[in-house]
Order: sequence, then structure tokens, then C-alpha cells
Amino acid sequence: MRTIRIVLGSYLLASIPVAYITGRLLSGIDLREHGSGNVGASNIWQSSTKQAVVPVGLAEIGQGLFGPAVAIASGLGPGSQAAAGVVAVAGHNWSPLLGFAGGRGVAHAIGVMLAISRQALAVFIVISLIGVRVKAIPQFVALGILSAPVVAKLTRQPVEIVSGLSAIAALIFAKRLMANEPPSPDADRRRVLINRLLYDRDTSQRDAWVARDAAQH
Repeated sequence: MRTIRIVLGSYLLASIPVAYITGRLLSGIDLREHGSGNVGASNIWQSSTKQAVVPVGLAEIGQGLFGPAVAIASGLGPGSQAAAGVVAVAGHNWSPLLGFAGGRGVAHAIGVMLAISRQALAVFIVISLIGVRVKAIPQFVALGILSAPVVAKLTRQPVEIVSGLSAIAALIFAKRLMANEPPSPDADRRRVLINRLLYDRDTSQRDAWVARDAAQH
């Protein structure tokens, strides 16, 4: 029963859309209709106010950290810890409070890794910083997420942790592909899905993507 309560609590906490609430309170906007359409800290930076990105990001990391950390403190095993992390990412990415829209889950995954696999988190951070340096953030963040279960496996963490990090990677990539809305009816669906996978947006050109938002609003 403890595992069920912790996993359920992790899901419910992570389903609270911190970025959406922040966008509403500070800018009066629905993040799903602005910028990337992503309900997360990155879209707060792009579409609302840059000053809020750090507290929103930290809150989202905390949401991911909470369930696995409580499981660890309660003496539960790696299976329960990983399950609490997986549902946190799922709850954020498909929040029932937003009609199952949400963010990408990267900040929540960071929180999960902080609790259950700091080796994987360290590698993720290094890879992501390289992405910042070479100005290819979406691609290197994706690579960092993919590296997490590999690092966990190489460092001989329990199979439940490896499986949990693999499931989290699958959820993040699924949300990149699905986004919060289907491709435009007149778009090349195959091309859009490739762009979402590689660039985390519907077009490879960031300026065109930003211009699209300006034209709509």
C-alpha cells in the first residue's frame, strides 16, 4: 500500500501544471497557444517572462524528485523508486488538469535522475552543456535522455532503475512526437514528425517557427 500511495502522490503532484499556472498569472496567456505550445519552463522563457524560468524549472525538477525521494526515504526498493519517477513524467506530459496536454518532461526527468541515478544525471548535464555550446540544444538534450539508461546499465544499477529510465526516455520522445496538437492539415506529416524528433518543433527553422507564432497572435 505504501508503494501505491507514493506512486499515486507522485503522479498527482507532477500533474499540477506549474508552467501553465505561471503563464496565466504573470502574462495572462495559455502556454498551449503560444511559442512551442509546450507547457514547461522552456516555453515560459520564450512566451511569458524570462525571470520566471528558474523558479518554474526548479519546481518541475522538484515534482520529479518528490516521488522517488519519498520512496527511498520510506525504504522501498528500486522498482518503487523507478515507478514513482515514471508516473511523474507521465503526469506532467499528459496532465489530466489540462485535458492531457503538458510539457516534455525533461525537468521532471532531471529530478528523477537526481534521486535514483546521479551518474546518469551527471552524463546528461555534460551532454546538454555541449549542446548549449554548439547551439544544438534539442538534439543534445535528446541524446542526454537516451544516455541515461545506458549509463545506469554501465554503472551496474538495478535492472528496475535501468528499465525506469528507459521508460522515461520513451515517454519524453513520445511527447516530442505527439506535442500538444496534431500537425497542420496542410503540412507534410512525415516531415513534421521528423522535425519534432530532431528539433522538438514542427519546422527545422527556428526563426520560421517563432514567426509562425507571431503571425497567429
